[in-house]
Amino acid sequence: MTSNIKIIAALGLAVALASPFDAEAGSVVVAADSGAGAMDAEAVRRVFLGRETSVGGAQASVVYQRGGALRDSFDKDVLGRAGAELTSYWSRLVFTGKAKAPEEVANDAAVKAKVASTPGAIGYIDDASVDGSVKVLFTF
Repeated sequence: MTSNIKIIAALGLAVALASPFDAEAGSVVVAADSGAGAMDAEAVRRVFLGRETSVGGAQASVVYQRGGALRDSFDKDVLGRAGAELTSYWSRLVFTGKAKAPEEVANDAAVKAKVASTPGAIGYIDDASVDGSVKVLFTF
């Protein structure tokens, strides 16, 4: 009986320790040759919520990923808005003419392709996808 308790305790500890490392870690990125510099969370929030209109001296072009754990983490942890609340926020901005709807792409590769080919484009990708084609401005 004692060995079963030890096994259960060890499994519980392993799960508890592994959980934080399983979380998605992301990076806000622009083209490698962009003049944009490092950003803090508030600066990222302003750009991704349409309150700041330029990135690295060019017109900001915001690129979101469609769905997934990274999108959920970015929306909640960085923007402080998620799901329907974020959709409603953008709908109001677009309807009133205060902003252009952000582009949504399928994955990290599509974000990298968009930011590499569009001056002022800014998006987010999984840390594991960062390479020489992008410059990291913020991590979350």
